[in-house]
Amino acid sequence: MSIAGSDEDTPPRPQPYLRIGVTGHRLGPKLSAAQAAAVRTTVDGLLADIARHARAAVAHDAWAFTSSRPVLSTVSALAEGADRIVAEAGLVQDLALNVILPFPRADYRTDFAASAAHFDAILAQAGTVFELDGRRDTADRAYEAAGLLMLANADIVVAVWDQEPAAGLGGTALIVEHAVQEGVPVILIDPRAPADPCILWRADMTLPPARPGLEDIARRPVATLERIVAILMAPPAEPAERGPLETLYGEHMRRWNISLSYPLLLAALGVRRLRWTDLKVRPADPASDWQDYLSPPARAAGIAAVVTDTMLRAYSFVDHLSTGYGQVYRSAYVFNFAMSALAVFLALSGLLLPGAFKPWLLAGEIVLIALILWVIREGTRRQWHRRWLEYRRLAETFRHLRILALTGAAARIDRPGWRSGRGTGWVDWYARAVEREIPLPNVVVDQAYLAAVRDAVRKAEIVSQIAYNRHNAHVMEEAGERMHHAGSILFGATFLICVGFLLFFIADFETAERYRFWAVFLTALFPTVGAALNAIKAQGDFQSVALRAHETAVNLEELDDALANEKLDFARLADRLEKSVDVLMADNAEWHVLFRTRPLSLPA
Repeated sequence: MSIAGSDEDTPPRPQPYLRIGVTGHRLGPKLSAAQAAAVRTTVDGLLADIARHARAAVAHDAWAFTSSRPVLSTVSALAEGADRIVAEAGLVQDLALNVILPFPRADYRTDFAASAAHFDAILAQAGTVFELDGRRDTADRAYEAAGLLMLANADIVVAVWDQEPAAGLGGTALIVEHAVQEGVPVILIDPRAPADPCILWRADMTLPPARPGLEDIARRPVATLERIVAILMAPPAEPAERGPLETLYGEHMRRWNISLSYPLLLAALGVRRLRWTDLKVRPADPASDWQDYLSPPARAAGIAAVVTDTMLRAYSFVDHLSTGYGQVYRSAYVFNFAMSALAVFLALSGLLLPGAFKPWLLAGEIVLIALILWVIREGTRRQWHRRWLEYRRLAETFRHLRILALTGAAARIDRPGWRSGRGTGWVDWYARAVEREIPLPNVVVDQAYLAAVRDAVRKAEIVSQIAYNRHNAHVMEEAGERMHHAGSILFGATFLICVGFLLFFIADFETAERYRFWAVFLTALFPTVGAALNAIKAQGDFQSVALRAHETAVNLEELDDALANEKLDFARLADRLEKSVDVLMADNAEWHVLFRTRPLSLPA
């Protein structure tokens, strides 16, 4: 009951990345030229400290990464003042620069007529420029969108802020408040006292408020930055989380899966044909899994650039592993219940066969019970159930990332933290580490890009997931109903046999007495087989899975219809894509809750 594999490949280890965002005042009344110079001095020191702490954190846990040298970057809108201070300081210290522009660059450039050449010079050094389609008639919304996208793509935020209320949408105060609520560490530099920065962070509070105001968050000394960087970057320290991550790194690509009880059951029920790939596992194929994101049209539109090699390989690998362990786990419980029924059959056969067969029947029963115990032991030792659930959750997280990355949206992954002495779970840590490698789209958001994103996501994700969930709902519903009907027939047959033999005994006791062992055999065996089928049905919860798959398909169909027919603009498309991810996440979360309390156990 295991996956037979080879040593051809292992899951990728992430490159250590750390992204530093910036929000703050422009040059003017809230940030004078003299204050800007002092802020720059502080920022220079902070970036150097962050880089040093990041190197130390990675060196301490080098086993978890593909490189011992972290890659640091800044995310900035390049407005005069705080944005450029952090961007320039980062470039001086060899940090990559990623730029988010709230308007097309020619339009945005008019905000800085006196420093347009300076803006151009910094922009030319950017690794990526995400040029949004903001409009002047909704300028506040455009600035807010750029600020929230910065936050979505930052692990730490430097805020040059006088701690006064925001003047409008997208103001520094609002972005800082969003950051604190999301658990992003904020390095606060008050331009009135730039040499005395502090840190706002709630992710290690034991009982943080549900929606904390800035007044609820303690101002921490900047000396805590070392601990914060370590928490952000380091893999889980708890053995219960570190162990599974080490196990993932030790996994190998699989060729064969000899656990066939589950696909055989579906074939016997007539809801699915047995496939060669049930035995000969389809190899992970990143090029095939990601073809809609790597096609020539996707490359021409700039979509392919957000698909990093690590994310590409990681998704394909853990999806491959989850499929394998899912079949192993399901086959294990089907096997156990089937063998339990067979053990009862052998025990009852002793009533009908000559005494010479009884030692063989007893030996067979011992073998079956030993096999059941071995499957339980092996499944527990090798954690088939846990691996299936966690690898599936990780694979689905990567599926969501490749959708969200196209609009620079926030990953649906909990921010790192350290609450009640517990750090980040290994699945979230690995997903976040892979997500940090994803660059911002290096594109101009125009109709061509929006259409390319819409078409790629519809084809690669939504249409295929609708078809998958429709098919899965049908298979699970039919399988559940057929097992229910088979169990009902068996229990009904038992009732009829009991009634028949009772009448037989009344009519002709002596003749019925000669066949009483058949009555015992059948009236014990039929309920046993019916109970085994019902137990398999309950363990797999076929009806709940079918219902959830149907609901997911319906929700995705509504979103697909909207994507196909609505007018294209960035805000609307980003909203539809995020809602699609939310639908897929809800499906995965409910599925995870459904099965996480159902490890392998002895048949009752």
